[in-house]
Amino acid sequence: MPGYSEFYFNVDHGYLEGLVRGFKAGILTSADYVNLAQCETLEDLKLHLQTTDYGNFLANETGPLTISTIDDKLKEKLLTEFHYFRNHAFEPLATFLNFIT
Repeated sequence: MPGYSEFYFNVDHGYLEGLVRGFKAGILTSADYVNLAQCETLEDLKLHLQTTDYGNFLANETGPLTISTIDDKLKEKLLTEFHYFRNHAFEPLATFLNFIT
């Protein structure tokens, strides 16, 4: 039915739109950045991030935190979320996400 494609938007794209809205809600606020800038050690940074959506990505780190460890874990989290998003995408978004990779 030409002209009625907006009625079927949620069938293919509603789940991904919900995911994107959830990711948007998890973005750090300016207050979070102010608090992170005041952290004196990486352990303080880890404690503050535990109150945000990034709370669990350092949960299994028992050794002393280093900047490279935090960087690696953040990249791992981003890749995991990107692959999940890409695996649930329909065309033409799936092709676009494949081009990005």
